[in-house]
Amino acid sequence: MKTIKLFILSFTVLSSLSVYAQDNNGVYEAPFQVTFIPPLGTNGLNAGNTINQFSLNILAGYAAGVDGVEIGGLVNINREMMNGVQFAGFTNITGGETTGLQFAGFGNINADRTDGLQFAGFSNINSGSLTGFQAAGFLNLARENSKAVQLAGFSNLSHEIEGVQIAGFSNISSGSVNGVQIAGFTNIANGTVKGAQLAGFLNVARKVDGVQISVFNIADTVTNGIPIGFLSIVRNGYREFEVGISEGLNTYASFKIGVKQFYNIFSVGMQNLSNKFRWGFGYGVGTHLSDRENLKVNLELMSYHINEGGRFTNAYNDLQQLKLTFAKPLSNNVSLFVGPTVNLMISDYYKKGSQKTGSNFAPYTIANQWSGNTSLQYWFGFNAGIRIH
Repeated sequence: MKTIKLFILSFTVLSSLSVYAQDNNGVYEAPFQVTFIPPLGTNGLNAGNTINQFSLNILAGYAAGVDGVEIGGLVNINREMMNGVQFAGFTNITGGETTGLQFAGFGNINADRTDGLQFAGFSNINSGSLTGFQAAGFLNLARENSKAVQLAGFSNLSHEIEGVQIAGFSNISSGSVNGVQIAGFTNIANGTVKGAQLAGFLNVARKVDGVQISVFNIADTVTNGIPIGFLSIVRNGYREFEVGISEGLNTYASFKIGVKQFYNIFSVGMQNLSNKFRWGFGYGVGTHLSDRENLKVNLELMSYHINEGGRFTNAYNDLQQLKLTFAKPLSNNVSLFVGPTVNLMISDYYKKGSQKTGSNFAPYTIANQWSGNTSLQYWFGFNAGIRIH
């Protein structure tokens, strides 16, 4: 009983010390308030109509707003606004504009504009615009346009953002991005990306005016930018099918996709003019050094795995190739090309009954070296053929 009486007496004394000023809208202002749980506090039933300069909520508090500092053991709830600093063991909730700093063990939830910094163990959620900084262990959400830096352990979600998004898994923008998106798995922007997207697996954007770097990149259009990855699919980008001949892979076919500044090459070919049939599949990258109407110059780097005979060769038996080609258009969709190649065959292949390792793929060599049991053969060659684009 003594504890209860002391508790009631303490609140009575604090209430008697509170000084209120009322504005024309019926909202009170108080220099301080203490609440155990609403309405057990110094502002009593007027808590929801009071803006406090200093607010201490033992468990939870409810007010019209705070213009200063608010500390809550679990939850701070402000109906209209927060201007200052909030600390909550669990959650800060603001129904109006928020300006300042918010710290919460679990989450910060704001229903209107936010200007400032938010730190949360789990999530920061904003229904309005955001200007400032968000850091959350799991999720940051901004439903309207934002000028901010967002850091999240799992994901950042926003409308249009001007700034930086960094997430362990994904960044998703329903509008445009003017800045940088960095994610462990994927970045998605439903509008224009002016800046950069860097992801561990996938980048998606409607229009790119910058750079995409990931294993896979997808875009509708790339204007002043480059997608760099294993496969970049650009709907309004560069595609070309090539059939050619060379001294190594006597016939081959390649498919190229991406943009002219940087494209991916998938190729397959065979050597059928030597005393043994061989075939290979390869991957490479290329770029247009010159893209004039009557002459196109391409530089490409290829790597083929060469299979000895019809089956897959389970050994390192790879052809590295640097290609320079000159193409003359015959029409809008067809061109002829020719050019030199620099070739390096690296092989650990061993044939039963043979006294040495290495492949006989090279038609001739200008140098033949060994590194342990690995054969390195160099030669110059050529390639020529037709392209359809």
